[in-house]
Amino acid sequence: MKKVKILLTFLILACVIISCEKDEEKAIVKKIIASNELSALSASSYILLLDSAANDFQTFNWTKVDFGFTASITYKVQIDVKGNDFASAVDILTVNNLLTKTITIGDFNKFLLDKELEPETAVILEFRVKAIVNDNVAPIYSNIVEATITPYATSFPPIYMCGSAVGGWDWTKGVEMRSTAPKVYQTIAYFENAGAFRFFAQANWGPTSYNYPYFATGTVSALFENANDGDSNFKFIGTTGYFSITVNLKTKTVEMTAVDEPKMFMTGGAVGGWDWTTNYVQMTWKSNGIFEATTDFINGEAFRFFAQKDWGPTSYNYPYFAGGTVSNLFENANDGDKNFRFTGTTGNFKITLNMLDKIITMTAQ
Repeated sequence: MKKVKILLTFLILACVIISCEKDEEKAIVKKIIASNELSALSASSYILLLDSAANDFQTFNWTKVDFGFTASITYKVQIDVKGNDFASAVDILTVNNLLTKTITIGDFNKFLLDKELEPETAVILEFRVKAIVNDNVAPIYSNIVEATITPYATSFPPIYMCGSAVGGWDWTKGVEMRSTAPKVYQTIAYFENAGAFRFFAQANWGPTSYNYPYFATGTVSALFENANDGDSNFKFIGTTGYFSITVNLKTKTVEMTAVDEPKMFMTGGAVGGWDWTTNYVQMTWKSNGIFEATTDFINGEAFRFFAQKDWGPTSYNYPYFAGGTVSNLFENANDGDKNFRFTGTTGNFKITLNMLDKIITMTAQ
């Protein structure tokens, strides 16, 4: 009986070994693996447009790679500048087991800008597909197809206003207008009745500026008229106050909307106490989104920014500025509201708040 058991055990082990050997044989990679085929693009040249960002750029199609055994295959569509031999390849699409994938114009354009390709400049790109089955098998690359691509810009230089209507004919008082779209600019500024100004493409007098006649074929707010001075500047004829101004250099339009005075407050133990009677600081509006204040800060105490002289509806805590740059004199208080905690030495500081770029700077006084 004992011999029978030993024999049965031997037979079972033999079957297991044979089965494993067969599995290993099944997983053997082919000695020669043929490259797969990436189909040609639908065109040889493309000019990408911001207005079409949501549209499809291309549906890529390729054939399957036969590694010689059944397994999940990851395919990556890669690009690089022609002549670079894919030394700086960028993966623009990644799929598992699929043989087709579409990318939008906006997503594709972002890859090109992230690769630091020059906007509005044509470049010849090469495309290929990389097939990966596992870390023990070398990847397989498809044939290369190419196309000439012109990416578009997604950020644009600002223009400026300068003149007596917006602070004075002095470039230390020039007003920046940031771009919200190609050739469209917007800001909030304080306009003085009867003052004049004009728009400039740079923060100085030349070479390019835009006066009242420049917009003759468009529509200009009735709050402006031609100053009829030597430069045919804009003359503001509205009531002195704060306005949102939008300029479109393409359609040659200038729009104006009266707005409330921009305000920002601080309150909290770091600046005297948590109340709206005496222990708060009203910051000074300097320009669109920029506020300043000079006040005493108390070590170890917390505070928060508020858009009104009240607890609500709008306040800005430490996490709100994530992605920006916050002075190292502050940290997250990690209290119920995640306020700012002042970690510097108690003293008098000038604080500058940039809401546009989420930057907070501190300068000891």
